[in-house]
Amino acid sequence: LAEGKYEEICRRALRVANANNLILPNENKALKDGLEDPPARTEFSSALHELLYSPGSFKDRFEKFARMLESIRANKWTTATYFPFIVHPDQYMFVKPTITQKAAELSAFEINYRPELNWLTYESVLKFSNYLRAELVELKPRDMIDVQSFMWCIAPEI
Repeated sequence: LAEGKYEEICRRALRVANANNLILPNENKALKDGLEDPPARTEFSSALHELLYSPGSFKDRFEKFARMLESIRANKWTTATYFPFIVHPDQYMFVKPTITQKAAELSAFEINYRPELNWLTYESVLKFSNYLRAELVELKPRDMIDVQSFMWCIAPEI
């Protein structure tokens, strides 16, 4: 980032995003297309770094990243929550909307879901995820990856 290698940062981010099937192909394509413009690559690189590594309020960092994704037309829950989930799986949850909503419904937990990226929904999902992690303590979940796997087991997508 300090060397201004924004194209390389974006290339690596896209490679990580494509490394598994968590983000749908059309959502990955929207991110890739959004990063075609050099100013978008600069903005994405800075916002991603800030989201993942800066101190301070995660709420503020999340909202800034969400605005940046909106500006490049890649503002999907999967894209917004993927990188924190991969880098800090002990703290952050990946939001797959249908699965997350169904798991919350089955658990009678309100996640305040709205399709547009917003802090209230994500904060509620984090509370829900931590609730599940505490309830699953006997199964010894290591991180939110295990919690996400549990959600898939109780609420498989149709």
